[in-house]
Amino acid sequence: MKRALTVLLVLVIALSCAFAGDYKFLFTELDQHTEILAGFLPTLTTMGVGYEGLNLMDGNLTQLQATLGGGYTQRALFQDPLTGQPLNNDIMLYDTIQVRWNLKFLQGFGDSWVEGLDLVTTYAGYEGRYEKAVDSMVLGQQRLRGYANALGTQTGVTAIPSLDNWFMTHGTSAAASSIYPDLDDDYAAFSTIFYLGAKLNYMEDLMVSNEGLTAEVKLQFAPGFVNSNASYYSLTFNAVAGTTLFELHDKRDLNTVSLVIIDRFNANWTDGSKVPTYAQMPVSLGRKVRGFNTSSYNTNFTLVNNLDLRFAGPEFLIDGIFPRLNVFLDMGFHGGNYFNTNLSAKDMAEAKNLSRFLCSTGVQLEMCFFDFIDLGFQVSYLISGDNMRNPGSRFITGATFFLDF
Repeated sequence: MKRALTVLLVLVIALSCAFAGDYKFLFTELDQHTEILAGFLPTLTTMGVGYEGLNLMDGNLTQLQATLGGGYTQRALFQDPLTGQPLNNDIMLYDTIQVRWNLKFLQGFGDSWVEGLDLVTTYAGYEGRYEKAVDSMVLGQQRLRGYANALGTQTGVTAIPSLDNWFMTHGTSAAASSIYPDLDDDYAAFSTIFYLGAKLNYMEDLMVSNEGLTAEVKLQFAPGFVNSNASYYSLTFNAVAGTTLFELHDKRDLNTVSLVIIDRFNANWTDGSKVPTYAQMPVSLGRKVRGFNTSSYNTNFTLVNNLDLRFAGPEFLIDGIFPRLNVFLDMGFHGGNYFNTNLSAKDMAEAKNLSRFLCSTGVQLEMCFFDFIDLGFQVSYLISGDNMRNPGSRFITGATFFLDF
C-alpha cells in the first residue's frame, strides 16, 4: 500500500511539473467570524487550480477550475421562524462549519481594449457545499442586541440563546419551520448549485487606479430534485464603472497618491420554494448597503447603487501593497416577498415601520494587499433605514475584509 501511494505521489508530481505552465493557482474567497479578533482574522477560505492547456480558441482564455475550501463563520437570522416576518429585536446569532467544492469552465471571446483581457468571458459551473449550524461560540454572553431608546441609551440586553431554544420560543422547531429549510435536518445540509454567466471586461484595474467598466449577468439555480433542503434560482446583474481623477507616481513608477471614483449598480431577483440561508446572505439588501446587516431586508428583489471616492496612498516598497481611504455613499431598495413566505416587503414595511429605501454614507480606512485582501476599519452613518442588530443606532463601526466590487 505504501509503495502504491509513493508511486502515485511521484506520478502526480511528475505530471504537475510537466504541465506547470498550463496551471494557475487560484485564491477565490476569504471570510471572517466577527467574534474572532473582531473580524480581522480570516476563518474561511477557498483555493484551487486553473488549467489553461485546452486552448480552444487562439488568443482567448479557456480555463478549467477546481477549488476546495471551507471554514467557520457567523450567521444571523432576521425572520421569525414560524411566521417569516422580519425581526428587529430578537435576531438569532449562530455559527456554521462549512466545506465547499467547485468545478468551473470559462471561455473568452474577442479582445478587450485592456491588454491581456478578453472582451467577454462566459462561464458555467457546479458548486457543492456542506454546512453544519452550531450554537454561537459566545453562547450565553450578554451584548447589546435590540432595545435602544430615542437617546441611543441601552435599556436592555439579552443572552444569545441556543438554536433549539430560539426556535422553541417562537413556537416551532427547526424541523417544522419552512422559513429556514437548510436548518431542518439536524442543522446540517448538503447542497448542489449550478450556475452560468457572462462578463464584459472593459476595465483596466491597477488597484491604485481604474479606468473603464465591467458588466456581468449570472444565473444560479439549485433544483429541488437534487436537493432536499434547497430549491431556488437567483438572477443577478452587476455593473462597475470607474475613472482615475488624479495620480502621481515616484521614480520607480510606484504609486504616491491617486484619486479614483468608482460606481457600482447591482440588481437581483431570487425566488423559490426553499431559499436557504447561504443563498439569502449575498443577495440581501442589508449585505449590499454598507452599515446594515447581512441577511437583513432579505426579499426577492434588490436594487443597489454604491458610489466610492478612493484615495490610494503610497506603495512604499512593493507594488500592490498600499493604504487606502474610501468615502462612500450607498443607496438601495428592496421589494417582492420575504424569502420562503408570501409576506410582501411593502406590507411588512408598513406593519413593522421599516424603510424600503436604505441609504448610508461613511469612510473605510484600509490596508490593501495586492488584489484580494483589503483589511481595515469602517464607520458608517445610516441616513435611511435601521441596523437590525442595533435598532436606533445611526453610527455603525466594524472591520472590513475585502471590497464587494
